Amino acid sequence: MLDDSERITWLASYPKSGNTWLRCLLQAYRCNGYLDINDMHTGIGDSSACFTAAVSPLDLTDLGERGQWLLRPAALLNALMAMKPPRMLKTHYANVTISGLPAFIPPELTQRAIYIVRDPRSVVLSLSRFFNISTEKAVEQMANKNFQVGEYDSGIQIPQVVSSWSNNIKSWISQTIYPVHVARYEDMMIDPAKELREVLDFIGIEPDSERIERSVEAAQLSRVRKEESDHGFNEYSRKPLPTAFFGEGGTRWQQELGKKWIAKIEEDHGDMMRELGYLGREVLRAVEH
Repeated sequence: MLDDSERITWLASYPKSGNTWLRCLLQAYRCNGYLDINDMHTGIGDSSACFTAAVSPLDLTDLGERGQWLLRPAALLNALMAMKPPRMLKTHYANVTISGLPAFIPPELTQRAIYIVRDPRSVVLSLSRFFNISTEKAVEQMANKNFQVGEYDSGIQIPQVVSSWSNNIKSWISQTIYPVHVARYEDMMIDPAKELREVLDFIGIEPDSERIERSVEAAQLSRVRKEESDHGFNEYSRKPLPTAFFGEGGTRWQQELGKKWIAKIEEDHGDMMRELGYLGREVLRAVEH
């Protein structure tokens, strides 16, 4: 049986919600204010095919989708053994179980989770840009309870069951087996030092104010975007690359999204948006009427 220090601290989120940016902040803190986005060991992704290949008796394409998921606990345990505490893994999986398969987020391997949320009206713009799809398609994906990313035969990532934006969030923050700290992307934009300090407190690291200041400076989105422009980002393996991995950030949905899609997103995800503070009273009245 694993003790707490050997278990996973999850960095979980729906895609394009700021997960990798939080990883940059944590990596910079680990390295005392130095950040190289192509040498990040904090919060590596849990869906890398190499993790599963290391414990598979067969070629991954022969396993198929369900076969790869069956090996997921073994793959995660194997990855943990090569990590130093706190053992952080990034994930976009919904915290769910499919019939006949082990839990995608095994509780016996989990110590805690940090869940990063972002206003879905901003997420849809980032999804559209990142996947080079229409706003309509992005809105549909965000409401799709069966949405997943990755292909079992890609050789890069095993399939990730993401579910809808609302379901993904609910699956993490409603469970009570282990503690979950919710970090809002918008709060990270306003005061990244405060949010980083709260995350460090949550994972049991005594925050150092000067070190936090250096880390925030190193992980500024403008700096990260320039580093990607100059040197690429080796975690971003899609080819051809339709766009940069790191966007401009911010919350521009009021100017760019349009009333039709704003209303649709609020209709699809109103309950969760209210719970997270993304719908105020005036907006709530407009949606209900």
